[in-house]
Amino acid sequence: MKLLSRIFALLFFTVCAAVFSNCSSDSVANGTGSNAGETELAGVITVTNPSGHPLARAAARVWVLHKDTIQLAFEDTLNESGTLEFKSTIRAEDKSSIQLIETHSGDSLSVMRWVDLGKKPSQTLAAVASASLKGTITHNGEAVKGATIRILDKSTETDASGNFTFEGLPSGVHYAFVEGNFGKFSYQMETDLEEYATTNNIDIAESIFTVVEDFENWKSRQTLLGKSFGQGWWFICTDSLQGGGSHVQDGISSPNILVTGDSAKDGSSLHLIFDLDEETPGHYGVAGFTIGDDFDEDEMFSFYDLRSATAISFDAKGSGELFLQITKRSDEGKREYHKTWPVTLTDEWQHFTFTAEDFDTELAAVNSLNFMVESDAEIYLDNVRFDGISPSMWPSLGMRF
Repeated sequence: MKLLSRIFALLFFTVCAAVFSNCSSDSVANGTGSNAGETELAGVITVTNPSGHPLARAAARVWVLHKDTIQLAFEDTLNESGTLEFKSTIRAEDKSSIQLIETHSGDSLSVMRWVDLGKKPSQTLAAVASASLKGTITHNGEAVKGATIRILDKSTETDASGNFTFEGLPSGVHYAFVEGNFGKFSYQMETDLEEYATTNNIDIAESIFTVVEDFENWKSRQTLLGKSFGQGWWFICTDSLQGGGSHVQDGISSPNILVTGDSAKDGSSLHLIFDLDEETPGHYGVAGFTIGDDFDEDEMFSFYDLRSATAISFDAKGSGELFLQITKRSDEGKREYHKTWPVTLTDEWQHFTFTAEDFDTELAAVNSLNFMVESDAEIYLDNVRFDGISPSMWPSLGMRF
């Protein structure tokens, strides 16, 4: 209920306001010790199995994400009560206290969680069955043989068809590092995907990007990017929240808002039909998501600094006009709303790209991103991403009040 309340609060105070305002070991595996320029963080991990019993003697590790790798900072073993007190070290240049806590018991049970050890040093985790991850690597559409993919401390290579498989990974979204004669890039990859999903099918390009959402595994209504830190919640609403007459055919909980097959761009796509009441002053329809939690008490980030992004881009088709809108905090701490000029949707998929100039503002302290209509529209949406930002850069871009 707390989560639902927070999501609704975000809908009401962020989106709707946008429309009406115009709308026990001290060892350190990385060998850096306690040198100057480092910060030592202490924590306590408690891990249970799915039945709630202690996961005794399981391996526990803390990882730190860098620009081109994920590095083991600490490892030890849980005691008979499933608990471990630990200390970990981060470098000053990492800019973020966000670290990955991961535990595993053989290849049968595992768990991982990104946490801010400075804000929440005590963590209780529930292990689940370990998962497999499959995918394909291509380069300019051609299968890549012998590319190396690394996830945590596991690595594998692609076969002649560009395919690869990992077994025994913690369930969830992983930062994967892909390396070959094309260079080295980081991508998000996810376990437990449906057969049609394309998230782990990577076509290596000469540019970097972070996928915010591809709608391939939308069971939790979180963005692909947000799943890492427990953020990134989608919302869909109209002016009916303020008593207006507009509505959307299928709401956020409807299974009908996702399409597959020929109607989709890749694997699965979002499909929405907005019927707006033109007699309602300030009529609108919105499908959007948070990239940070704009609440003082949240343990993760409230905003993200997207100034290093070269663009925000997405694929769309349908009918009607579509605006892209961001919510952000100004230098004075006030909430601001910025939207682009509209794009006209057609029956064919188009790739749309917007820069900071299109929003007429710096992309600093961004909290949410909204797809907005001001007249009747049918929207198919896919492959929302931040161009110019590597996934492994993401934790360092988080901001707080």
